[in-house]
Amino acid sequence: MNELHCQCNTSDILKIQGKTWQVTGQLLPEMTLADPTARTLEQQETLGGIRGRSHSRLSSYGPWQINREVFIADDATVVAMRVHLLNSSDSDQVLDDVNLFEVTGEAHLKGAGQGMTHWRIVRMSRQKNDVPGNFKPGVQDMDMEHARIDGAELKAGRGVSAQDLANLKVDMMTIRADPGFWFKDRQDASAQALCMSMLGQTEHLSHLALSTGNDQQTFENLKVLCEFDGITVRPGQTRRTHWLMIYESDNEEAIRQRQVDMLATELNVHEPTPAPSFFCSWYFYGTDFTQADLDENLLEFKRRPLPFDVLLIDNGWMTDFGDYQANHRFPDGMEHAAQKITEASYRPGIWTCPFVVSHDSPILKKYPNLLARDQEGQLMTFHCENRLENVLDPTSPDAEPYFAELFGKLRSWGYITHKLDFLRAIIVSPRIRFADPTMTRAQAYRRGMQLVRKHAGKDAYILACGGLFEGTAGLVDGIRIGSDTRGHWQDPNGKTAYHKLGYLARIKQNIFRNHTNRLWHTDPDAMQLRRRNEPFRGHDEYFHLSEGSFTDDEAMTLLVNQYIGGGAVTICERMVELDDDRYAMLRRVMPPATSPAKVIDFESPQCPTMLWTRVDPEMTRHDPWYTLAVFNWANQPVEKSVRLSNIPEIAGKKQMGVMELVTQSVHGLCDADDSITLTIPAHGVRVLRIAPWQKRDIPLLLGTDGHLSGGAGEFVSFQLTADRCKGQLLDRWVWPLRIWVMVETSGGLETLNLSLDSDAREFDFDLSERLTRDCQQQDQQPSTPVQ
Repeated sequence: MNELHCQCNTSDILKIQGKTWQVTGQLLPEMTLADPTARTLEQQETLGGIRGRSHSRLSSYGPWQINREVFIADDATVVAMRVHLLNSSDSDQVLDDVNLFEVTGEAHLKGAGQGMTHWRIVRMSRQKNDVPGNFKPGVQDMDMEHARIDGAELKAGRGVSAQDLANLKVDMMTIRADPGFWFKDRQDASAQALCMSMLGQTEHLSHLALSTGNDQQTFENLKVLCEFDGITVRPGQTRRTHWLMIYESDNEEAIRQRQVDMLATELNVHEPTPAPSFFCSWYFYGTDFTQADLDENLLEFKRRPLPFDVLLIDNGWMTDFGDYQANHRFPDGMEHAAQKITEASYRPGIWTCPFVVSHDSPILKKYPNLLARDQEGQLMTFHCENRLENVLDPTSPDAEPYFAELFGKLRSWGYITHKLDFLRAIIVSPRIRFADPTMTRAQAYRRGMQLVRKHAGKDAYILACGGLFEGTAGLVDGIRIGSDTRGHWQDPNGKTAYHKLGYLARIKQNIFRNHTNRLWHTDPDAMQLRRRNEPFRGHDEYFHLSEGSFTDDEAMTLLVNQYIGGGAVTICERMVELDDDRYAMLRRVMPPATSPAKVIDFESPQCPTMLWTRVDPEMTRHDPWYTLAVFNWANQPVEKSVRLSNIPEIAGKKQMGVMELVTQSVHGLCDADDSITLTIPAHGVRVLRIAPWQKRDIPLLLGTDGHLSGGAGEFVSFQLTADRCKGQLLDRWVWPLRIWVMVETSGGLETLNLSLDSDAREFDFDLSERLTRDCQQQDQQPSTPVQ
């Protein structure tokens, strides 16, 4: 991070100068403040774990006493600002949106003196169906289309269709971000990136609005808007905005990591426990998952064990949203289903949408004041599953007893793992009004999530879907970070599926949000590996779920997408239909074993293509290694030359064993400055495993044909000595495993391929004996030496 210099004049004009960027803007530009220079205060402050000093200036605006606060870190790497608004009158006041900070004109937002046509901008976004990522002002491409998507308008419950996207209202001149943007000079790779983002969503929602001229490449203004939703502020009450943070860095990974680290500190979010793996019924069956389907899959798991943690019964099991009783699909009830799942050694999981209530649910007779209303006093509605339903009011006196009843019932049946869906119902429309008129949408949402956590229990696993990201931190264990997956890469016309939101967009959502694993387990949604070209049970409306048209190369890309996410792993199949080769692919990502991958090429159009992971295996006596995933988003094969020094932690290192794990190709011993040429199929991926070889007298593990980490997900223990390879396998997979080991002999480098049978659990190979045997075999046939 670089030093910033900040100046603030008596008119609240802030000028912030970094190494590359200069920002000049005004605090509260839409308020004419009385006595703006009165009472200046200075005090020590800690913001997101960063020590500094805050400079406050008090003045008045009508009935409001205004405190403008500017924070400057002690090391000068962060400048931040926020505003406190005290109702100093003796009557209630209405608080609408607050324009916290505004930058106007190209002269006031400049990178190394260059204008907007030189910029590359990364947009972070609020809704799970939004597509975060790069766009270039004035360039009309897929990235620009993604930047304009506002998922708040999309209907819930049936995925995102081409028609849904065509119906979106698009402002061609303004792009919105939440929590913010970062800016980069795309013509100067050495230039710093500038981040401007809000820290938090617990007090109010907010967004940054970037507006251009008609040519879409001339900067007009950047507004930072805090959405207070027309709430009531009582006499003597104070509302404050979240902090707007501004900082510079030459490392774009560090930018997004700083955001989550500071948020984790502010909200006291502990490091997540190891991520689980899920079998989720939705992504094959839709709503038509039955007791018979559950029994069929459990029987197949006995024949072909699948080592996941949670079997989650998704939407479709209940009579309505609200009462949540088992319907005709589960005639023996949900408690019976949970018992069957538990007996099979899985944890039962269940789907609900606690913030949405069916308009005809019997629960409304018991809790008549449960629902939220709009500005006109009418019941607030939310469009899901092709119908309008009602929205729950978390501030209602009926909300807590309702949640206590619902989650108490589910727990009594045996469910403590919950997928909570349609959570955005509370926050998508500013027209919503709550029983407590002093609460913003963000506060009401967090109040609801706090009640859910309270009554689901501290030991419950909560997977949130479709709600706020930052506003949920500390209350859930996992979050869906992208759109619902579909069983194809391309549509029948050969175009990218649904154009703007094809499978590549779902991978992009995962890549640009995987850093949030510091706050929760990210869920990139389920893999669909089956081969199927017709709807299950004739359900045409769910064909996008039961379809399976991925090529083998695309299927591998789906697996690597789960791996680079670094969070939860989710699958869904009708297991009796899943071919053995696709079943075997699942061991590539189960169990989850690594941290989220880091992006190398943020600037790549459409989506980054190179991501690296540091692998710190839990098995003892083994040093860390690295994997490098290299993707090809094109519709034809490409040849890529990859320099190993793209991984920052190995720059300058010598003597590293390299193996490509998808094709099991050994590349031998390389230095960091070496380049490796990879041929990658259309929509495909290659994964290099790169291991420093520090002690040449000890053989080196090159990789396996199991987990994509190349060793972190297969072994309980693993040890290499001068002449032996021994260890113990995880007992979750019943499948053969191959291990590649590099050995230095008097004749040079040799690679041993060690094979384990499917029933093996412990192994102890005599490497000297294997070398002798391999040499005898090589004497009988030509061989290719390791390079």
